[in-house]
Amino acid sequence: MGSLKESVLNCSINAQDDDNFINELNTLAQEKGEDTYQVIIQTLTSLDLEPEEAKKCWFEIIAHRKNISHILKRKVSLLTTISDYFNAFETSLKNHKIVDIDVYEKAIKESTHDNLTGLFNKSYLQEALNQHISLAKRHNTDLSVLFLDIDNFKEINDTFGHHAGDIVLKNVAHTISQEMRASDIISRFGGDEFVILMPNTYKTNALLLSERLRNTIKQKTITIKGTTHKITVSGGVASFPIDALKAENLINLADSALYRAKGAGKNSISLFKEDKRRFLRIDFNRPIKVKHLGFSRTRTLSGKSKNIAIGGILFENKEPISIGARVQVSISIIKDSDPLFLIGTIVRVEVLGPDNYDIGMTLSFKEMEKTAKDEISKFLIQQSEENIK
Repeated sequence: MGSLKESVLNCSINAQDDDNFINELNTLAQEKGEDTYQVIIQTLTSLDLEPEEAKKCWFEIIAHRKNISHILKRKVSLLTTISDYFNAFETSLKNHKIVDIDVYEKAIKESTHDNLTGLFNKSYLQEALNQHISLAKRHNTDLSVLFLDIDNFKEINDTFGHHAGDIVLKNVAHTISQEMRASDIISRFGGDEFVILMPNTYKTNALLLSERLRNTIKQKTITIKGTTHKITVSGGVASFPIDALKAENLINLADSALYRAKGAGKNSISLFKEDKRRFLRIDFNRPIKVKHLGFSRTRTLSGKSKNIAIGGILFENKEPISIGARVQVSISIIKDSDPLFLIGTIVRVEVLGPDNYDIGMTLSFKEMEKTAKDEISKFLIQQSEENIK
């Protein structure tokens, strides 16, 4: 029942006006069943009616609103209609009261938002994630989840006290709200953890948005007891449907990726990656040429590949390349053959030492000739068969 009440309150948050609110509630009742009408009446009036009686009252209220709006030649608010309905027609129902609009809005706020940061809370996030996964399934779209954690937050609390910790939480929450898109759903998941739902966002794009957010937070300073401090965050990204199909699994996988980022030294974002690879990947050492895509005058960099799969390539390079950069790699799959031109996006940059970087690139086959994919596939199959022998 509690979850259903939250859904009713959420309808009010999402509704643009009373007409939209009523439509949202009717749709909710069709999806959740007739118990919804009982919760609607209880939420709006404090009356506890049986589901069948509550349903009857609800549709009579809607009809009554339509009638009096027609008579007065203006739209009458839903709460005004409810009050008039029970006073005029349902005198047999005793001890009813219409919820004051301020009290009602406060109830909505408290049930869906975190008091300290003003962000959505864990309960709202879980409900929204389920809804957006359903939409993504229906429309065959992607969505991604970023699980974010403040680095060394316990030390801040232990050193400066919980009031200082609250200042940090509110500042980080404000930065997230400013940086993320209007379509993203931002929640405080608990403690110093934040979860951001990014609808219609593929995994690679989610990484770019997350990196931009991480960098913005890193550049800001927070004053605590007269001294300024730098705050950093670590995060993990998981996506539907490539990583998981259920909301709970998606959050758990993003959390798992977060711990990878923490283990890598903090102040970083990691993509969830299964230990068992989806694609055959083998060691592959070849000289390569790398160039930013679309910049004819950009100089060509020389590097060396380390391993390759249908989905991407890992190579060493003497210079870093920005995450999210679109690049073209020239490489000979078969020795002494004409080079193939692979196009993709940089998703990983790791410092190995002075002038030495590991760079991971996902391949974009839509932008490449079909022969490139065919050649890589043939090579991988050939190598796999030789390994079996």
